[in-house]
Amino acid sequence: MADVFGKAFEWRELKVARATGLYPYFKPIDRTDGTEVVVGGQPVIMVGSNNYLGLSLHPKVKEAAAKALERYGTSCSGSRLLNGTLDLHVELEEKLARFLGKEMALCFSTGFTTNLGTLSALLERRDYVFSDRLNHASILEGIRGSFGEHKRYRHNDMADLERLLANAPAEAGKLIVTDGVFSMEGDFADLRVIAELKKKYGARLMVDEAHGLGVLGAHGRGLCEHLGVEDDVDLVMGTFSKSFGSLGGVIAGPKEVIEWIKHKARAMVFQASMTPASVAAALASLEIIEAEPERRERLWRIAHKMRNAFRLLGYDTGNSDGPVVPVHIGDQIKCFRLWKALYEHGVFANPVIPPAVEPGHSLMRTSYMATHTDEQLNRVIEQFELLGRKFKVLPEDAPVAADVIAQVGSIEDEQEGAPRFAAAEHRTNGNGHGNGNGRSRAKADGYRGRADLARKVFDLVETATWRAANFQMPTREQMRGVVQERLGDVTGAMIERGYKLMELANRARGGRKMSYDEEHE
Repeated sequence: MADVFGKAFEWRELKVARATGLYPYFKPIDRTDGTEVVVGGQPVIMVGSNNYLGLSLHPKVKEAAAKALERYGTSCSGSRLLNGTLDLHVELEEKLARFLGKEMALCFSTGFTTNLGTLSALLERRDYVFSDRLNHASILEGIRGSFGEHKRYRHNDMADLERLLANAPAEAGKLIVTDGVFSMEGDFADLRVIAELKKKYGARLMVDEAHGLGVLGAHGRGLCEHLGVEDDVDLVMGTFSKSFGSLGGVIAGPKEVIEWIKHKARAMVFQASMTPASVAAALASLEIIEAEPERRERLWRIAHKMRNAFRLLGYDTGNSDGPVVPVHIGDQIKCFRLWKALYEHGVFANPVIPPAVEPGHSLMRTSYMATHTDEQLNRVIEQFELLGRKFKVLPEDAPVAADVIAQVGSIEDEQEGAPRFAAAEHRTNGNGHGNGNGRSRAKADGYRGRADLARKVFDLVETATWRAANFQMPTREQMRGVVQERLGDVTGAMIERGYKLMELANRARGGRKMSYDEEHE
């Protein structure tokens, strides 16, 4: 008889990562001043936060939250439907509707449940929903919780989207849903083309502006404003946990549609409402976003500086734009090792691995705040240069950090000679979208020449440790093969894939570990 808990008891990856010291997640932060945090008593520069405008620590935002706490207490203790709606909720929704240029807005307790509740309430049988393959998990969960027919198109591939739209029944209700700014890769949805396809095939369009709201557009209304397609977008979703420095989410659109969601979405009807402090913080942040466009301008100068610096060093940042700047590594183990070294050298970044990205496309996600200083940014550039060389992520002829810093200049007096996208050797496949040649080039250029013996020995020991932590005793032939591979400059990705193959083999044997003698009978 199968045990529903069996998968948890047999899950080895977590034990392996912890045993080898390469587990990067759920690190408790002792305290923060925004751009720097203290973790385990160690101060580190934070380049892994979505606090893009630095508003979570803004005095006005903190004061508004404190006043709401004093007046309303810590919780509404109920759902919006019943006793959980405050006058603050109504005020925030009315102001957001005006800000976004929509008839009505509705606030949920989190950004995740905003997508979950909206999509599960809207999509019924015979409805078709078209979703980018790299959309956020909350969009996927919302679609899964509905009865709609789900069609996923290749990332930012407009030809694939049109093919799916053309093949859908003409009489079916159709909704296209996409992230505006993709949270891991940092690139933009091709909203202008999507808007045209929406009109051509009689569909509706919903855009998740979680990473665009407050950051993009002349007034901070997001990618829709930035690209001039606001009138073509039926539903705009946003979250307060990023630029707004709070917690919660919003969906805005036609009054009748928002009323439907308000009364039909289970994530609204059966979920406790946003806390008073969170609502008040979001209201204060909205006022600052509207009154201080210089915060966005500074954030963009910072993003341009860091993207230019990474590309000049030789890193592949893909098609990213805005404050999310990914550094593509490719190999999962190497990504973990780089994360660990960065952390030990005072830089807090986020390693992103499958399933958050495609297999073989692990990356180091960096993201920036309007409150970062030149000194902090230059320190990050220095560590990425130093450690990129150490782990053979950068080519041997990569420039030194000091030269790159001099070329990209200061965010305080942006140099005319510092181009918006410097040294961008990232190629496209003809339709403006990257084909990963930057990663291929990095792999081809990596490990050139003779790697030093100490590094190879370290890699060999780490591989053996990885196997031992997973209770995998390598045979003599396997160890001989590992040695030959290491001496042949194999990347960690091959070790990872080998581990996966051994895992499959063990499952095929019914989970029983075979002894050395049994394996060679």
